[in-house]
Amino acid sequence: MSHFRQISRPILTSIRQETPNRTPKLLLTVFGDTIQPHGGEIWLGSLIRLLEPLGINERLVRTSVFRLARDGWLESTREGRRSFYRLTPTALPSVESAERRIYHAPKRHWNGRWNLIFTGTAGITSEQRAELRKRLSWLGFGTIAPNVFGHPCAPMEPVWELFETLGVSGQAAVMRAQRIDSDQGLSTAEMVSQCFDLRQLEHAYRKFIRRYSKLGDALAAGADPSGEEPAHCFILKTMLVHHYRRLLLRDPQLPAPLLPRDWAGSDARRLCATLYRALAPQAARFVTATCENRDGPYRAIGQKYRRRFGK
Repeated sequence: MSHFRQISRPILTSIRQETPNRTPKLLLTVFGDTIQPHGGEIWLGSLIRLLEPLGINERLVRTSVFRLARDGWLESTREGRRSFYRLTPTALPSVESAERRIYHAPKRHWNGRWNLIFTGTAGITSEQRAELRKRLSWLGFGTIAPNVFGHPCAPMEPVWELFETLGVSGQAAVMRAQRIDSDQGLSTAEMVSQCFDLRQLEHAYRKFIRRYSKLGDALAAGADPSGEEPAHCFILKTMLVHHYRRLLLRDPQLPAPLLPRDWAGSDARRLCATLYRALAPQAARFVTATCENRDGPYRAIGQKYRRRFGK
C-alpha cells in the first residue's frame, strides 16, 4: 500500500461517516466544483453514480435534488425518460461568488476606509432584510449595528448583484467612511474585533489544517496520488473543497494589516491549494468516466477551470 493511500484511508472513512446529513449543501459544492466546469448540466443517473463513492445512496440524492429544486437552487430539463439538472439563473451568482473566493485568492489593499451598508431604510421588507443579513455575511460583511453592515475593502460588484436579485437596489444605502480622529472612539482593531469573530474562525482553520496536514506532508515527502483510485481522489478533492468552502463562507477575508499575526487562514489556503492540484488529475478521470449531459459524456474542462488555485 502506498504511503499516500495509507494516510488517506482514515480521512476517507471519516468522510463517508459525515456526509449524509449534509447532502444538499454537499451537492452545491459538487455543482460548483465539478459540474460547472463541464458545462453546468448533469444527468440525474450520473449524479447518483458520482455521489455513490461518498456514501450517499440514490434515495438521498433524489431527496436532496428535490429540496434544492424546491428552494430555487436547481432546475431540470426532461429528455425522454431522463432528467438533467443545472443551477438556476438566480443561484448562479452565489455559486460564482463562492468560486471566486475559493479558487482565486483576493489581493486586498486597504486605504483606511470602510464600506457601509444600511438596510433599515423604508421600502425593505422584513423578509428581504433577513435575506440581506444572511447573504451579506456570506460576502464577508460584519454587523456594526442593527441593519448596518461593514467591511474594510470587500468588492462591491457582488453587493450590487445581490441588491438586484432581492429587488432592493433603490432602497439600501451604501456609504464609505473613515475615522476622523485616531485618538477618539474605537480603534480599528477594536472595530474588527466587534464585527468579526476571528478567534473562532482561527480555531476552525486550525482544525481543517489538522485534518488534512498529513496528506500535505505525504506530498512534500514525495508521495504521488497519480497511482491512486480515481474515485478516491474525487472523494478527497470534493470534501477538501467542501470543508474549505464552509470556512470561507465565514471568513470576511480582511486585508493583511487587519489580521492576527500568523493567521491560520493563510496556511489553510496553501494546504488546500497544494492538495487540490495534486488530486485534480485523477479525480477528473473518475468524473469523465462517470458523468454525462445531453451532449453525451463529459469532456475535459476548459482552461479557465484549470487555473484554479493557480500559483
